[in-house]
Amino acid sequence: MKKILFLGLIISSITATSQTISELQQQITILEQQKSILQEKIDFCDLYNNSDVSETTTFNSNFEFKVIECKGNSIDQTVELTITIKHSLPNQKIKIWTGSEKPVAYGETGKNYDFKSINFPDSRGGFGAEEFNSPTNLLLQGKLTFRNILPQTAKLSLVNGTVEFENKDGGGSKGKGKFEIRNLNINWN
Repeated sequence: MKKILFLGLIISSITATSQTISELQQQITILEQQKSILQEKIDFCDLYNNSDVSETTTFNSNFEFKVIECKGNSIDQTVELTITIKHSLPNQKIKIWTGSEKPVAYGETGKNYDFKSINFPDSRGGFGAEEFNSPTNLLLQGKLTFRNILPQTAKLSLVNGTVEFENKDGGGSKGKGKFEIRNLNINWN
């Protein structure tokens, strides 16, 4: 009888241990996923805080407009600016003009470069503008790309464009302005 009781205790402790190991493995997997997400956020914050733009003029004083990275692709001959927009106004509908008032980039010698594309979360193009919604106090990250730039170009002396914004839910409060970015170093790959 003692042997059967002892054997029962051993079997139940082995079963409890295997369940504990399985639970621990699941928790480790969840923690590794969370670590990866947190690392991405830390990397983004480092880029955002260490932006090397010497001069950025926003299109309106209610908006924070910042370039956090400027990467050149020597094979495609493109330069991609990672930009962020944030504001404290009621939810806004933002249009960055891509038609007749499209963004323009100028090199060190004054040569201008062609606008290729702009992309923000849930943006949609139409009528010469890229349009997207911008919730209150939410930092949105997007990409602004220029083409036909050779790797010999070390910096962009000026990048500018026209932005229009209004209250997403109506009620007026329309505005329009130009953003300017000066002396932007290109990091070529």
